[in-house]
Amino acid sequence: MPHPVVDAIRNGAAPRAAKLAAANGLLPLAPDDNLLVLSTLVHDSDEEIRTAAQTSVTKLDPTVVLPIARDDRTDPAILSLLCTASTDPSITEAAVLNRATPDAAVEALALKTTQPHILEALTINQQRLIRRPALIEAILHNPHRTPEAERRAREVKAEFLEKEFGRRQVAGERAASTPEVPLKSAADLVPEAFVDAPPGIPSGPPPVTSTPSPAGPPAAPPSPPPVTAPTSSGVSAPPPPAKPLKLSKSPPVAMIQQGKAPRPAKLMVAQGKLPLAPEDLLFAQVLLTADADAEIAEAARASLATLDFNTLQPVVQNPETPEEVLHYLLLHPGLPERFGEQLLLHPALLDESVLEFVRQTTSGYLLEAVTINQQRLIRLPALLDAILENPASTFEAKRKAREVKTEFFEKELGAERVAREQKARAAKFAAVLDLPPMPDEAFEAEFQSVLAGFEAEVGQTFSDEAPSEADADADFEAMLAAVKSEEGIDLRQSSDPATKERLSIYQALARMSVKERIFAALKGGRDVRAILIRDSNRMVSTAVVKNPRISEAEIEAIANIKGINEDVLRIIAMNRAWVSNYAIMHNLVRNARCPLNFSMQFINRLQSRDLVNLTKSKSIPDALRQAANRLVAKRRETGG
Repeated sequence: MPHPVVDAIRNGAAPRAAKLAAANGLLPLAPDDNLLVLSTLVHDSDEEIRTAAQTSVTKLDPTVVLPIARDDRTDPAILSLLCTASTDPSITEAAVLNRATPDAAVEALALKTTQPHILEALTINQQRLIRRPALIEAILHNPHRTPEAERRAREVKAEFLEKEFGRRQVAGERAASTPEVPLKSAADLVPEAFVDAPPGIPSGPPPVTSTPSPAGPPAAPPSPPPVTAPTSSGVSAPPPPAKPLKLSKSPPVAMIQQGKAPRPAKLMVAQGKLPLAPEDLLFAQVLLTADADAEIAEAARASLATLDFNTLQPVVQNPETPEEVLHYLLLHPGLPERFGEQLLLHPALLDESVLEFVRQTTSGYLLEAVTINQQRLIRLPALLDAILENPASTFEAKRKAREVKTEFFEKELGAERVAREQKARAAKFAAVLDLPPMPDEAFEAEFQSVLAGFEAEVGQTFSDEAPSEADADADFEAMLAAVKSEEGIDLRQSSDPATKERLSIYQALARMSVKERIFAALKGGRDVRAILIRDSNRMVSTAVVKNPRISEAEIEAIANIKGINEDVLRIIAMNRAWVSNYAIMHNLVRNARCPLNFSMQFINRLQSRDLVNLTKSKSIPDALRQAANRLVAKRRETGG
């Protein structure tokens, strides 16, 4: 039942004395009621009350607040408070991981936090990232992000938000809807510059003509229609149809487009001396860089050489920005990567502009950004070859380009390859997994069903493409090196039959795609699980602990692996049945990779001998060691 004092404070009906007492934590309220009151008072108009409430939040006892922060039935106002105002990292992480925490509060935290592990925790809830694209941008722009947090954020951004539908949606949300203010004609402002101009230039857009301006820059031609069939020498798009010139709404710029502006006016525009709106001046100067008059062209280039990209956000966010401007900015030698990424998402950017950019850029990051727009790659297949031929292309950019080339331009060959792979899949797994024999069709159905369930659970889809032989060999060598380092066994040199069988399992797993490894992790036996728990892909390693055949003895061993992925430890720590096993719980606490909020919770259950040993460990976080010292001292005082 609602507390009357809490209701009075939240409704603004409580007297100042009561609010000040509540802000200082002096009222006898239950912990959740106290937090609900503080969530209101931290925004109070009275500075003394507001400051007192904010101070009280920083003094909250983690042992009392953590259960509230983890409970998804907690009031969203409390979760917002704990997410953005708490100084205790364990409370903040718990609030971040709570699915009931409002997205706005999580985004505010992503913008200001200096805790790298909090930024990693923000990437765990993929549904929230998809719902709130601004949260992804906040993570990517936070200078304290870790490589892992950046990788996860970029995965979600690429997979869910920058496909055709997502790209248009994001562009629509970002586009500013400000009304246009009619500008005075530059002929009115500086009449002497337009003394030779033809009279009667209308204030609105002039009639559209069908001939491009000879004074305009060599803008890229419009995007060609999608290619319908490949040829033996590669696929090429048909020549684009003639396109009418889209005149600017600014009369002076329209005159420059049509070649009707007199030389004095063009020179003043090139030098930036005419009082035009910033976006019109930019467009006009871009046009004048290709002017036949060398003095005008050089003046325009000199003006544009001093561009400040930090002031050009309205340009890249405006869906009506002329394609000539986008073309010029994309090919600018000083283009920052973050700005270039936004340009590549602009709906008016011509495919041929992107092709020219891909052929000359040295940014692997932006080449990866080009591959996000799959529709553009299909419309202009020359982009695929340009990406593959550019020395700056990253492995990821080349992989995506090859995927599109295979899927859409080598479809028949790709279909045959997929059919052969599916036919061989059952035989491949029969040698690795301890499963009863079944027909190929039944196994394929089982494979797809298990993977579909896992993808639905984690909210992510996985590619069915097999890795290249070079990658498979590298993975195999890494696996052998790990065994030799941890167990002192050289699998290649051993003559033991069991070891040879183990070697064959390593070889088979190394040549599987990520999707196949996930299936193996979910369905495989003990040997397969022992190999894949160390897989570099976190989805593969987390799938191991979701295997219904895994035993508590295996979980105990996994919890003790020092380099294990923290997501695996988080899943173990959240399983009540597993952490009721003392050995598993003890191993989690001793593992430095275990999330701090769980370790802090578990140390209260440690036996005194193990707790003393924990205080001497140098591999655990300082905060955990200090908490263990306090608990040891407390037990000695009470004789516990």
